[in-house]
Amino acid sequence: MNDFFLANNRNIAIGDITVHQLQMYDFDEWAPHAKVIKDFLKNHSDEIYKSLFEAHTTDVMIVVSKSTHKSIDELIVVVEASEIAFIELIDAAIKVNDVFFSEKEPKRKRGRKKAEEQSSWFDTFQFLIDAGHRHDDILQMSYGTFIGYLKSAQKQQSDKLRTLTNLMRAANHANAKAFAKLIEELKPSDD
Repeated sequence: MNDFFLANNRNIAIGDITVHQLQMYDFDEWAPHAKVIKDFLKNHSDEIYKSLFEAHTTDVMIVVSKSTHKSIDELIVVVEASEIAFIELIDAAIKVNDVFFSEKEPKRKRGRKKAEEQSSWFDTFQFLIDAGHRHDDILQMSYGTFIGYLKSAQKQQSDKLRTLTNLMRAANHANAKAFAKLIEELKPSDD
């Protein structure tokens, strides 16, 4: 799905059932089950949703339930009525939430960080808050939107650090006149 699909928190309809993006506010409820599905998909071809459902019924039901806002009982009725329709729901839930399911595992850096230095979700939320987001807004984001904003904030911070590093280097190597000119150029204009 594209960036506007993610940012607008859009969904798709399969018959009379709407498939939504998974939301951050209940990440703890769906993420462990989605991880099981993600790991299964990593080791199998794309056309294996029936096998996925048979191997991980509970996980699939929870993720599809969270994606469709339907209860497990309502989804059981769908399965009993038409397994093909349910397979289409699994496919839609995975496609709508592709950001999670296609996300690569982070590479391990050499050496292990001490426990107190490891990042937590609070650190990630604080990073986005520092970038101008509000806590309540972050919780209402879909996972895809959350990751998009996180990557954007990381890029913005990296660009800012690169600019500051270049300015420090220029200031360090400049003579007094060139340094004064650099400082003058950095002042906001009165336009």
